[in-house]
Amino acid sequence: DELGNEVARGGEGELCIAGASVLQGYWNLPERTAKAFLLGRKTRWYRTGDIVVELPSADYKFLGRRDRMIKKRGYRIELGEIEAALYRHPAIKEAAVLAFPDDDGVPVKAFTSTRDGSRLSTIELKKFCSENLPLYMVPDFFSSLESLPKTSTDKIDYQKLKSMK
Repeated sequence: DELGNEVARGGEGELCIAGASVLQGYWNLPERTAKAFLLGRKTRWYRTGDIVVELPSADYKFLGRRDRMIKKRGYRIELGEIEAALYRHPAIKEAAVLAFPDDDGVPVKAFTSTRDGSRLSTIELKKFCSENLPLYMVPDFFSSLESLPKTSTDKIDYQKLKSMK
């Protein structure tokens, strides 16, 4: 869990791995090493960043990432990079990008709002993204909103957007 405690089967937690083939740390980067590893009683565990739940069959079901990175079709994608590209569009005021992992893959959805309140077409947004991002990073779906939901600290509320799937 977030505190480094072992989670019971069926509970949600970060997948940590250990073994002879797992690196021991990052060369000359003690701060990064400290963040990436969890020290157990006798074992040094590497924190993968993957949030999983252990099923009764002892298999793991992937639920998402601790950070905003996903893996899609073999490519590592930082969702913030897609957001940064969308912000370069002159009409876009706000942008948020989420991944919705399912049994068929990892569809990516971009939520946007415009400066003048108009709706940009999906074709226009896909074209813009394909000119500013590698093709594997172009979102699968787009949703235009009048404004994106905010938290009490006026930041984009990703949890609320996740429920708007």
